[in-house]
This record gives sequence, structure tokens and C-alpha cells, in this order.
Amino acid sequence: MLLFTIPFMIGISFFFIQATHPLSMGLLLLIQTVLIAISGGLLSHSFWISYIMFLIFLGAMLVLFIYVASLAANEQFNFNISQTSITVFLTLLLLITMFFLDPILSAETVKSETSSHWLSYLQNPLPSTTSSLYEIPSSQFTLFIISYLLLALIIIVKIMNVKSKPLRPY
Repeated sequence: MLLFTIPFMIGISFFFIQATHPLSMGLLLLIQTVLIAISGGLLSHSFWISYIMFLIFLGAMLVLFIYVASLAANEQFNFNISQTSITVFLTLLLLITMFFLDPILSAETVKSETSSHWLSYLQNPLPSTTSSLYEIPSSQFTLFIISYLLLALIIIVKIMNVKSKPLRPY
């Protein structure tokens, strides 16, 4: 599965280079982030860290979306079909080349790899990446970070006066 996401990430990078509208760039960046989160989850035994990183990035993208929508509200979105078809063709060609030239992608290897992964997960259901955060040496630090972030959120909300300053000028 990881080897199938790599050509799509390369294709999204080609699309990003050719994109001219800020909202299409944001959408491509969001798709690229989803693919990176999937790849990170497949490399580790837990999707928890990649899921949290995706949610943090999504929050930042929402702020950028509001900012870009206020700046480029009336800009027309042009879609160039010839550049898009060339990029899709190159991505599919790269995927087919990786599939046929790489001996790792044979059906027997993929089948045995997935069965061994699920067997190891059943033997150790909680990977060490998430359980180490809540064990005795680092649990106090984790609790401190959670409390600090909650306190910072409350202070920032109290400082902000939304009624006096709008996000978008009218």
C-alpha cells in the first residue's frame, strides 16, 4: 500500500507546480497531507500520531483558507485540461513502471506481508509509540503539556474580542 501512495504523492507534486489558483493549491496541499498521513501510519504500527498531525495541519489549513478566500474571492479558476492529462499520464506511467519492475510487489509477498502484520498486531495490540506517552516517566510531562495547551486556549479566547474586529472586511 505504501508503494502505491508514492506515485500519487509525486503526481500531486506535479499538479501543485502547475496550479495557479490559491484554492486549488490548498486542495492539492490537503490531498498531499492525507497521503503523507497514510504513509506515516503505514510506516509505524499506529495511525494515532499521523492522525493527530493531520488534524493539526487541517486546523492550520482552515485559517489559511479563510485568509485566501478573503484575498482571492473574485479570482476566476481556470482549468487547463492538457496539462492535467499529461500529469495524470505521467503519474500512471510511474505507477505501472513501479508495479511491473519491482519484485516486491508480487502477490505472494504482499499477501504474506499483510498476514504477518496482522499477526504481530494481535500479539501486541498496543504499540509502544502510544503507550510510552502515558507510562510513569513521561505521564507527568504529558499532563503538563495538556494543561498548558488548555490554559493557553482559554487565555487566547478571552484576549480576542471578535465583535470589534471582523476576520473579513466588508
